[in-house]
Amino acid sequence: MDIANGVVSKMEALERDNASKKDEIQSLKMEIESLRREAEELESEMNAAEEAGSEAVVLSSVLEDRERMLRFLERETKTLKQMNAEGEMKVRDLERRIGVLEVRESEERCKRVRMEEEMREKVCEKEKQIERLKQRIIYLEEAKGVEMEQNSEIEDEEEKKGLGFMWPLVAAGGAAVVAVFYFYFRKRR
Repeated sequence: MDIANGVVSKMEALERDNASKKDEIQSLKMEIESLRREAEELESEMNAAEEAGSEAVVLSSVLEDRERMLRFLERETKTLKQMNAEGEMKVRDLERRIGVLEVRESEERCKRVRMEEEMREKVCEKEKQIERLKQRIIYLEEAKGVEMEQNSEIEDEEEKKGLGFMWPLVAAGGAAVVAVFYFYFRKRR
């Protein structure tokens, strides 16, 4: 029985050993399961990290694009401000030039009006002078007519008396009187 006892004790020892090994296996299974879960969690975290990394790469490229766009827009804004300032300067210059031209135009208009008034005055003066000359011509023609009548009467008398040779002297004298009147009245004006 010793042998049986020995076998039973070995069996018990083996069963105990087996039970402890089962416990160990059970704890190892649990450990493996927890390690598997941790590995899955790590893998999902790594995937999330990779996604975040790829998102970070995308976001950094978007950020670079936006920074480039911002620099471009700042340059464009600066250029547009310069162009606006230049445009305003040109507008002011053109307004000044227009003002100068308007002043010149008004001065020329005033000169033209003055010239027209002067010309009207001169025309009126000349028309009056022409009218006076016409009246003078009429007066002189009447005087010449009277003189001619007198001359014809004198000629008739001279012819009757024989003084026909004096006709040219009388005509020259009448012309001299007309010339003296003309020069005299012309100089008075």
